[in-house]
Amino acid sequence: MVIIDTVISILKEHRHSGSSQLLADALASACSSKYKIAMLDASTRLDGPSKKLVIELMNIAQQPDFSNADQDNALKWLRDNQFIE
Repeated sequence: MVIIDTVISILKEHRHSGSSQLLADALASACSSKYKIAMLDASTRLDGPSKKLVIELMNIAQQPDFSNADQDNALKWLRDNQFIE
């Protein structure tokens, strides 16, 4: 999925920033209801482009290339790269 690939690309480039962890948490939340983010944190810690990505992630099931397999792969990537447990 394009949105997942976009977020992972940002995470690879800015791995150690606090906003990257929040974006990783948002991606995990878009892939599984097990994960959550605080909207206040998103509002105060993310820049404009990252907030737009969070909004796209909120609508992940409406993406034209929606794929449960891609969601599973994203969760695996997040675990393998120690963004989530």
